[in-house]
Amino acid sequence: MDFLDILRRQLRACEENIPHAVVTIVDGDGTTRTRGKMLVFADGRCVGTIGGGAVEQLAVRDAREALCTGAGGLYAYDLNTEAAARGLACGGALRVLIEVFCGRPTLVMCGGGHVGMAVMPLARSVGFQVVLVDSRPAEAIVGAVALADRFVPVADFEAGLRGLDAAPGSYYVIAGPNHDCDGAALAAALDKDAAYVGMIGGARKIDAIYAALREKGVPQQALDRVHAPIGLDVAGERPEEIAVAIMAEVLMVRNKKPRPAGL
Repeated sequence: MDFLDILRRQLRACEENIPHAVVTIVDGDGTTRTRGKMLVFADGRCVGTIGGGAVEQLAVRDAREALCTGAGGLYAYDLNTEAAARGLACGGALRVLIEVFCGRPTLVMCGGGHVGMAVMPLARSVGFQVVLVDSRPAEAIVGAVALADRFVPVADFEAGLRGLDAAPGSYYVIAGPNHDCDGAALAAALDKDAAYVGMIGGARKIDAIYAALREKGVPQQALDRVHAPIGLDVAGERPEEIAVAIMAEVLMVRNKKPRPAGL
């Protein structure tokens, strides 16, 4: 497989939002290759080669570990062992660059109203893949659908979100067409392996939804994880300002930053 084929496979992985690492030979000597490139996926699948053998196994191991940590770098492998010096094994040294492409995180926008339409372009601009979930038909929210990477129509927010195929660690922003929809969306989002769950609304709405969920058996510990009212306390009433406040909080969580005092 030549480099062009590998680049095509990488482009496909990027388009499908599949995490992968690219291993490229920087330099080598001895019996190792001096040119080579391969893709390594989280499950150990590889496309291309840097020469096979022990050195490739080491590079695959390090590439998979880099995918877990999110950080690559330069790696050196010295195979000039005593066995190699005696001709009993292949020797040589190799340096490779491992680059990590973790894929875009997913933001699930529950509701394509004014706030949702303001949040989605902001989320995409900072690297999120946006999935819009709404109980209204696409023709009723054409503008919102156009702003999302994917639109998932649902008859019921709770059932629809429970069945949604979203990656673990996704971010859920709940701003649906009414309080009932938001309560249903929150019930489902709390059962997801989410990095962030936030719900728009004032104190009265939030208290009512929380009370209803507690009656259904949702523990207070789960509700304590919800960011509600959603967003940093910097916005006025305009949807665009609310969207900035929401995405500021989402990025704070994503980048593991402490919450600013008073916000």
